[in-house]
Amino acid sequence: MKWYRYIFFLAALCVQCSLRGQNLIGEKYLWDKDQARTEGRFRSKIFIYEPAAATNFSPAVIVLPGGSYTYLAINSEGHDVAMYFASKGYVAIVLRYRMGFFGARYPQQIEDYRKAMDYVKANASSLGIDTSRIGVVGFSAGGHLAGCAALEENPHYRPAFAAMIYPVVTMREPSCHHPSKEHLLRGDLSLEGKLSLEEHVTSDMPPVFLLCCEDDPIVKTDGSHLLSSELEKKGVTCKVEFHPAGGHGFGVRPSSKSGAYLWPDRFVEWLETTVLK
Repeated sequence: MKWYRYIFFLAALCVQCSLRGQNLIGEKYLWDKDQARTEGRFRSKIFIYEPAAATNFSPAVIVLPGGSYTYLAINSEGHDVAMYFASKGYVAIVLRYRMGFFGARYPQQIEDYRKAMDYVKANASSLGIDTSRIGVVGFSAGGHLAGCAALEENPHYRPAFAAMIYPVVTMREPSCHHPSKEHLLRGDLSLEGKLSLEEHVTSDMPPVFLLCCEDDPIVKTDGSHLLSSELEKKGVTCKVEFHPAGGHGFGVRPSSKSGAYLWPDRFVEWLETTVLK
C-alpha cells in the first residue's frame, strides 16, 4: 500500500473516532473490582450517549449488539445505533455484555443486561431519563437477548419496548443458529426450551418491533416467523417487517435496495405514535 493510502486510512479512522465521540458522555464498568474478578465480569461495560436535544424526561434505549454470543459487533450494531437514537432525542446506552470468546455462557449475558438496567434506573434523574420509557434494541444474538429482556418476569427489568432486528429466536433444531446456541448453552441441552423465545410469549409482553430479511444467510428466519405468529396469537402490540432481501448485519444502515431501508425511522415513528404517545 502506498504511503498516501496509509494517510487516507488514518484520516478516515480519526474522523470515525471523532464522530463516535459525538454525544458520548460516559463509560462505566458494571461490576465492582471484587465482582469483576469472577466469571469474566471485568469486560462488562456500558457507553452512554446523550440526546442531541436533551430534555428532562427523555426516552432511553439499551443497545444490544450481536455477534453470535461469541464476539460483539459493537461499532455497527452498538455505537452507530446509539448515535442514531441520540440524534432522535433518546438517551442511548450501549451494553458490552460478556462474550463466548472469553468463556461466557447463559445466564451471564442476562446478568449484565440486568446490571445495566439497574444503573440506568438508579441514575435516571441525572441522565434525564423517563424510567417508564426505557426500551431495548438488539441485533442478531443481541436480538435474542432483547427478547429475553422482554420476557423478564420481574417488572423492574422488563423494558417498555423491544426491537429485535434479524434476531436469533429459537434454540431448537433445525431452525437454531448454531454458533449462538453453542456459546449460550455450552452443551447444556436442557436449556433449549428455556431459551427458545417463541415458546414463552405472554400477553403482558411489552410492544415488540421485529424485522428480518428472508435472504438472511446467517440466521434462518424460521424462528422469527414462529415468534411473529405467537405474538399475534397472544395479542402483543407489535410491528413486524419481513423483507424479501436485505441480508444480515446491516445495523441501522441497510442497503437502499432493500425494503429494510430506513427501518430505524419507521421504528421511531411507530414508537412515538403507538407505544410512547
